[in-house]
Amino acid sequence: MHPARSDDHDRTIIAVEAGAVRAALRLEGLRIVPRLVSRDARSAHVALVSGGALLLPGDAVRLHVRVGAGCALHLEDIGGMVAYGGTGERSHWSVDADIEPRGTLVWSARPLVVADGARVQRATSVRLGADGVALLRETVVLGRAGERGGSLDSRLRIDRAGRPLLIDGVRVSGEAPEPGVLGDQRVLDGVVLAGIRPPAHATDARVLALDGPGALARHLGADTHSSPLHEVWPMWLDHVERHQHAPDPTPERSRA
Repeated sequence: MHPARSDDHDRTIIAVEAGAVRAALRLEGLRIVPRLVSRDARSAHVALVSGGALLLPGDAVRLHVRVGAGCALHLEDIGGMVAYGGTGERSHWSVDADIEPRGTLVWSARPLVVADGARVQRATSVRLGADGVALLRETVVLGRAGERGGSLDSRLRIDRAGRPLLIDGVRVSGEAPEPGVLGDQRVLDGVVLAGIRPPAHATDARVLALDGPGALARHLGADTHSSPLHEVWPMWLDHVERHQHAPDPTPERSRA
């Protein structure tokens, strides 16, 4: 058994607000430690560093992210994450993100490796304000070298202007692979763009257009390095950055 941890110990907070010269930041966390890489008046680049072994059985790590109006936040993982087995307890990983009007969140997460015996429950919730944009990448690997991997129950929900844009979920287990889900594959790679449509491109990835501004690209494979999403990510990132720096299309009100 692991000693009980306080909510503050397991909670990480990352918030950015526009400033006159430099963006105002709130960076808090012990299990996941946010480190400032760079910033200007309306954007920040923050690295996420593990403050210890993650994820252990019984862990419940929570990340709260808020991007202020007209701001951009780029999150970068430093190193991947391994979910460990051992006690049979479930480990929890949750992300709750609010992106205010004209805000942008970019997060390319490093692979989550679900080791033998691990039981992981992961939930990501994103709320987009008007003209808000989110670009997210999540990669799951069932098992370390020579392992079949544990189980994962993953949920993703993105709301735009108070209405659902994407509700997605997957349950997989390396110990009991299901035909039509992962089969004999062990890598599930996904990129989600929400708030704007992606650019046209030609890759081997399966791209699903959402019923609204956004798309989901997904790939199943035997390893991470051969995923076609390595090509999708930079194209969609460039598209997001161009959108971010485009002039505001809203016409100015006439001054009578």
